[in-house]
Amino acid sequence: MAAQGEGYAVNLLRIGYRLLINFISERLQRTLEIDAAVTKNLLDETEEVPDPNIKKVGQRLQQFGDELDNDTELKKMINNLMPTKEVFLKIAYEIFSDWKFNWGRVVALFYFACEFVKMVPDIISNIISWTLEFMRDHVIAWISGQGGWDAILSQIEAPSWTTVTAFVAGVLTTALIVNKM
Repeated sequence: MAAQGEGYAVNLLRIGYRLLINFISERLQRTLEIDAAVTKNLLDETEEVPDPNIKKVGQRLQQFGDELDNDTELKKMINNLMPTKEVFLKIAYEIFSDWKFNWGRVVALFYFACEFVKMVPDIISNIISWTLEFMRDHVIAWISGQGGWDAILSQIEAPSWTTVTAFVAGVLTTALIVNKM
């Protein structure tokens, strides 16, 4: 699927929005044991991801999030942050500080947004907006260049997730340390 200009980028961002909403929704349901209807209400969403490939992308994102959950040091550092837009953007920029993009870093952005939502559920819509704004300005062009969201399915095989997870956990940890300075 080749890039097709601004309309294509808008569509990728729309898909990214659906993936982000589903990522957050599923994680809230599992980690906070919140009922699915309550989660959808919190996120002001009722629509499911209809495309089977996009559902597979969502599942792959969840697998990665599950692995990041195992990093207790990372979780402690995230829990010590003040969940503000300024802090969120500092961490997001630090994740991509060398402007080398990969799927692990994209998922790290989703994961970080979800962790902020867990801390301050009252500002879910703000956190989603911050994430989408960052993606629109800095990440969507890269996703487009990869061939779209489906590319995550072929570019990262399941066994390499552990390596990617370790790398991204390191990037996030560095971002959190830099933020405290």
